[in-house]
Amino acid sequence: MESSKKPMSRILLYLMCMALTDVLPPALADFNQTSELYRNLFTGIDTRVHPSVNTSVPKQVHISLNLLSLREIVQTEQYFVMNAWLDVRWQDEIRSWDPDQHGGVRFVYPGMKGMWVPRVIVTNSIDERDVLGDDSAPLSLAWDGTARWYPGAVFYLSCPMDMTFFPFDRQRCRVHFLAEEYGSDVNLMPSRNTVNVDNYGGHGEWELESTSVDSDVAGFEGVKISHLTYYFNFRRRSGFYLLNVLVPVILMSLLSPLVFVLPEESGERVSFSVTLLLSLAVFMGIVADNLPKTSKPLPVTIVYLFGLLIHCGLCVLCSVLHLKCEQHKAKQQQKQKEYAPSQASQHHQFGGQDHSEHTGRVTTEDARNADESKEKTCGKNQLLENGSSFPKPFCNFCRISCSANSFLIVLGYVSWFGVSGYFLVRLL
Repeated sequence: MESSKKPMSRILLYLMCMALTDVLPPALADFNQTSELYRNLFTGIDTRVHPSVNTSVPKQVHISLNLLSLREIVQTEQYFVMNAWLDVRWQDEIRSWDPDQHGGVRFVYPGMKGMWVPRVIVTNSIDERDVLGDDSAPLSLAWDGTARWYPGAVFYLSCPMDMTFFPFDRQRCRVHFLAEEYGSDVNLMPSRNTVNVDNYGGHGEWELESTSVDSDVAGFEGVKISHLTYYFNFRRRSGFYLLNVLVPVILMSLLSPLVFVLPEESGERVSFSVTLLLSLAVFMGIVADNLPKTSKPLPVTIVYLFGLLIHCGLCVLCSVLHLKCEQHKAKQQQKQKEYAPSQASQHHQFGGQDHSEHTGRVTTEDARNADESKEKTCGKNQLLENGSSFPKPFCNFCRISCSANSFLIVLGYVSWFGVSGYFLVRLL
């Protein structure tokens, strides 16, 4: 009986020891142990040489780009501003230790001057190229030699933009990292195939559709240099420009041909068409202020606004000419009304034989004058139309103006339907 209790007590003692071992915290490193570890790791080692046993083999540096925010895309100057940080990781083959022999220390934080750090520049920066040279960026070294560096910055990056389909455009921007060391020393590699956008806050005007990354080794004068490129595909949220620019412009293009529907007696045709012309000029200036000063490629919206400007200008011209025609016609009709009573009074002043002789003489003279007038009319001066006389070239021009009015009405509505359909397709 006693012999059976001894094995049981030994088992309980063993379990209690195991439980205490798991519960008790590991041994804590004191100041002397940590200081000795730093001296062993960072004394007498040249930080200018990448930490590899075989330095002829390029050091693999893995980079992950983490996007925090897109501040703005300045389309007039063709650059964009973003806030991001990098997760740079490489393997240090020179520095490693056993945590159990150094008080359980698993990580040290030497700073950028204490160990080798890859020198990376941003080639398409419009500000400083060495934006990752901040000495205060966190740098850690794990016990197994894994080094991690977390530099961050606000990047001002050039971005050539294609504004052809503004405001329904998409832009592809990039950030280009280049290793200052030769390709035989450092090889930049992406840690993932896309940009990390887990902490990205979004943007009001631009939507980030997708990201990608590309790495390569480029040759320059016989020297191979590693580079890494991250791409951002943005799509403009066109609601603001659609409601504040395009919809008013489309409505004005719809109203422009209606100038010829206004009654001629109102006298508002010219003022109506001039008002539309000035309004289009204002909207064209608003759109131009949001576009880069380049003619290649030329935005479709600018071409459309310019076409509407010409259309409204022609409407103004035709309205003025048509008004001139109507005023001239009214004057001629007024003269004819004034001339008819005077002719009647002349007939009543003569009576009997004298009256008949005078009438015959007047008739003969009128016939002669009518023949001369007809010859002049056929030549270049006058024609008789609807009971009133007009200069022949002027009347022909009035007919052309009326035909142009009809053409402008048809052209205005055809362009309105065409452009409205185009914008609807681009929006969807």
